[in-house]
Amino acid sequence: MKRLLACLDVSHYSQTVCEHAAWAAQRLGATVELLHVIQRNATEEVRQELGDTMDLASKPGLLDEILSLKVAEGQLAERQGELLLQAAIEQLRALGISEVETTQREGGIVETIIEREVFSDIVIIGKRGAQANFAKGHLGSKVERVVRQSQKPVLVATRVFKQPQRIAIAFDGGPSSRKALEYVSTSPLFGGLDIDIVLVGGYTDRNAAHIDWAQTQFTGRTGVKAIQREGAPDGVLQQLARERAIDMFVMGAYGHSPLRNMLVGSTTTQMIRSGQMSVLLFR
Repeated sequence: MKRLLACLDVSHYSQTVCEHAAWAAQRLGATVELLHVIQRNATEEVRQELGDTMDLASKPGLLDEILSLKVAEGQLAERQGELLLQAAIEQLRALGISEVETTQREGGIVETIIEREVFSDIVIIGKRGAQANFAKGHLGSKVERVVRQSQKPVLVATRVFKQPQRIAIAFDGGPSSRKALEYVSTSPLFGGLDIDIVLVGGYTDRNAAHIDWAQTQFTGRTGVKAIQREGAPDGVLQQLARERAIDMFVMGAYGHSPLRNMLVGSTTTQMIRSGQMSVLLFR
C-alpha cells in the first residue's frame, strides 16, 4: 500500500499540506503519516549560548532557572504538536481519509523528514515554514534542504490548495525529468488529468528527439499536449502557467541544465517561490 509523509508545523501551510495529502491519498489509495518535529536546545547548547553573552559563574542559579523555562517551553511545544496532529487527523477524516498515522519526534526537522521518508512514497511539505508565514516570495531554507536531500518525490504545497485539473511536466530530456515524466505517465495520481509536456529550448534535432520520446510515453492517452518554446525557463514556465491554467508543475530537481539547477535563483527555486501552483519534484 502506498504511503504519504505529510510534514506539519504551526504555519498556515499545515492545512494545505493536509488537503494535498488527502487529494493524493484518494487517487493512490494510500495511507497518510502525519509528521510533526519538535526542535529543542540541548542543555550544553543553552549553556554555550549564555556563556557567549554573560558570566554564568557570577550568577548562580541562573542557568538552572533558564533550563527550567526551556523544559516548560518543550512541554508546551509537545502539547501544541499533539493538538496540531489531532486537528490534522480530523481534517483528513472530513476529507474522506481514514488511514492516518501520526508521528511526533524531537530533533532536526530536515534530518527527521529524511529518516521517515524511507517508509513513504511521496513527501508533502509546505513551501514555507513556521518562521516565514508572511515572507512573500520566500522559500524556507528547510524546505530547500529537504528537496536537496530527499530520495523520494517531494510535493511542495502552495498556501491555497486547488484541485489539479491540468499539470505541466517541465521536461529537458535529462534523467530526473525522464523519471518525472515516466511517473506521470504511469501513476494513478495523474490519471484522467490534462498533461502539458513543456520543453524550453531551441528547435534542435536533440530536442525533437526528446519530445518524440516523451510523447511515446503517453501513446493512446488523450489530453496530452507537447509544447516547445525558447526563452528563459522560469519566465516561459510562468507564462505558460497563466496561459494554460496549469494547476501543478512536475519537474526534476537537480542536474546541469538550466531547467534542473537547484541553486538559489534557479528555475526550480523560482517556480516554487513565485508560482501559485504546487510543484512535484524528482531527483
